[in-house]
Amino acid sequence: MPYPIRRRLNVRRSPLKPLGGAVVWTLGQGGNAAPAALPPLKVQGEVQYLTGGVGNTAFESFRQAQSSFPLALEFVRKAAQHDTYIIDVDVDVIDRSGTSVLKVCTDGPYLLAKIRDGEYVVKATYFGHLLERKVRVAGHTSARVAFVWEMKL
Repeated sequence: MPYPIRRRLNVRRSPLKPLGGAVVWTLGQGGNAAPAALPPLKVQGEVQYLTGGVGNTAFESFRQAQSSFPLALEFVRKAAQHDTYIIDVDVDVIDRSGTSVLKVCTDGPYLLAKIRDGEYVVKATYFGHLLERKVRVAGHTSARVAFVWEMKL
């Protein structure tokens, strides 16, 4: 069954070789475009969050805003021809006690959240394929996690 692509950004691999399995991308257009304004924060319980980043200027705005959020998640589908940023990812952020503190479907390749310090399990599901990561949010740093689905079309 093919996995439909809802929206696609012009993305290409960086000529730099990533270290330790890290994924590195550069945008297809120059970085001279002015960043787009971020959408207003949404609130779920005690968590404030943003999701989006579709289009080159919005993508750049979200990329730059990552460091202002304690939790930054990025969603990518790895395919034979090229890597594609994806939307419509179901995300569930669960705290140490097993309580879901944020449950949302993404509107873009980024999910940025203002969340309390602590240890979390983040479950991300894309077309029935679940990826799970443990994340520690601490201090004034940003915990960044890239979810990469390897799907062949």
